[in-house]
Amino acid sequence: AKGEILRAFIADRSRVSAIRGPLGSGKTYAAIQKLMILMSEQEPNSEGVRPTRWVAVRNTYGDLTSTTIKDFQEVFTSDFGEMRQGGLEPPNFRVNIKLPDGTRVVSQVIFLALDRADAVRRLRGYQVTGFWTNEMKELVKPVVDMADLRHGRYPSMAAGGVKPTWHGMFGDTNAPDEDHWW
Repeated sequence: AKGEILRAFIADRSRVSAIRGPLGSGKTYAAIQKLMILMSEQEPNSEGVRPTRWVAVRNTYGDLTSTTIKDFQEVFTSDFGEMRQGGLEPPNFRVNIKLPDGTRVVSQVIFLALDRADAVRRLRGYQVTGFWTNEMKELVKPVVDMADLRHGRYPSMAAGGVKPTWHGMFGDTNAPDEDHWW
């Protein structure tokens, strides 16, 4: 049954989807697989490029680097692109994958720690295809609400020659307390 639930989450193309379950149940890896599939499903532009941009969100920078990025890089190895960390930009992974049909997945995954309601302003400038909220229960509701307003802005006809094939947000989490917003 666990595999069926993970597959259903990966296949879900609702604007917002999330999976909740116990520790070690494969939720995070399912979310990373979903991200990879969504990148590949993007309609290619006239140059055969499938452009997307994503934000991966976690509540703290420590958790972002010790878990989210670490888990992400177990799937998105250097064969898929390049991780960039340091400098003025947040950590980000530049994906460049040639698909069997001759098209290329060219994507950016930006990793952000957003632990307080005032972090909402950091999201306002982002133009992205979608959001992956890792350990969603740890995020404050205003951050999740703002993320839901910022997706679907990339690619654009001006920036990539195509519109997003899918846009939205998806998340994974352990069970929150019963009175939690989630």
